[in-house]
Parts: sequence; C-alpha cells; structure tokens
Amino acid sequence: MESKHVVEVVKWKAKPTVSNDEMVSAVNGILSDLETLPGFISQTLYIDDEGYWVDLYHWETHEQGVASNDLMAARPSFLALTELIDPTSVSIEFLSLPESA
Repeated sequence: MESKHVVEVVKWKAKPTVSNDEMVSAVNGILSDLETLPGFISQTLYIDDEGYWVDLYHWETHEQGVASNDLMAARPSFLALTELIDPTSVSIEFLSLPESA
C-alpha cells in the first residue's frame, strides 16, 4: 500500500567556508527543478543552533519522495548545492502521517 503525504527530512552541515547566504541561495536554486517533479508539494529550510541545515520536503507519496533523489541527482542546481555540503553529515528520513484507527 502506498503511503500518502510524507515529509522528507534532509539534514546536513555546510562545508566550513560556506556562508548562510550561499546555502540559502543554493537551496532556493533547486526549487524550480523540484516543482517539476511528480508529487512535490512544498519545501521549507531551517538551520539549528549547531549549524545543521534541515530541509523539509512534502510529497504526495513516499514513493515519489524516494524517486525524487534519482530525478534530481544530475540536475545542475542540485550538483551546485551538493558542492556546499559536507557529505559525511547528510541524513535523510521520511515521515508519514499515522493511519487513523
């Protein structure tokens, strides 16, 4: 059974020389590509007190959220973003709404 409306939680740290403005600009740069993907609903970016960036992506289904990673992998906007990220700090989780009883 397909999960309905999921949130993809992507967390990472920027490389040491990357400014907050650079990171925000790069994340904003992928938005037009994300908007073309099946199931994309919205995206919101946060930063915590320890310098971790947290991006919340809302998808219609879990499957569409997972597929988005492959669909974005070769896009120039995504490649530009990945150049700013410490690859050892990245984590990705998917959260689903609980089924009602």
